[in-house]
Amino acid sequence: MTGRVEVYGKAGIPVYLLLDMQEERATVFWAPSAKGYESHCTMPFGEKLAIPAPFDSVLDTTSFGAPKDDGQA
Repeated sequence: MTGRVEVYGKAGIPVYLLLDMQEERATVFWAPSAKGYESHCTMPFGEKLAIPAPFDSVLDTTSFGAPKDDGQA
């Protein structure tokens, strides 16, 4: 885990959600620490992803997906 995720964890951001449109997956990071985030969970688009406190909710990624190439440039 490097880059922004590590920086946000070290800064104490309680929950960080990363949507990877190319890989079509969602990752939630929580439990920030001096080393970054202690916990994370990744689910493919189309699945439900539990978002921990302080949000305590479920993100339904059923309608998520990579943008479709419509052939226009």
